[in-house]
Amino acid sequence: MKQATILEEHASLDEGILMKNNDDILVYVEAIIEHPTAKNYEIFSSTGELPASGYVVMNNIPVTEEGRATFEERFKNRAGLVETEPGFQTIRILRPLDDDTYVVVTIWDDEQSFKNWQESNSYKNAHKNRGTSAGLQTSIFPRPSFVTTYSF
Repeated sequence: MKQATILEEHASLDEGILMKNNDDILVYVEAIIEHPTAKNYEIFSSTGELPASGYVVMNNIPVTEEGRATFEERFKNRAGLVETEPGFQTIRILRPLDDDTYVVVTIWDDEQSFKNWQESNSYKNAHKNRGTSAGLQTSIFPRPSFVTTYSF
């Protein structure tokens, strides 16, 4: 079934957004959807409301079953500096219900706002322990994370 059909089936959901990039269309709905192509998550942490438009960055992070508690603890105690960045709109940290991949969704005014954050001191501080003994142990990640981006 095509992505557009999913949107048509759930067009009445106020909390959904239709996101696009050069290769794909994705429907994001903050509700459990019974559909063969749906991936279901629960919102582990969130800040902000879903906006009417924006640039979406999804950091897809596979985590082992044994690593979930450690991973979630790190996000519970995060500094939250991204929320103060110019152009930031919202964040959702999604816990997987059907597989092992968490998704950290940030929505920005535009792509440039996201790039500005990546070059900021706030970003450097948020990621300062990456690759060090103070950071999360790589053994909790069964495969590399990957980023997908969309606009709506």
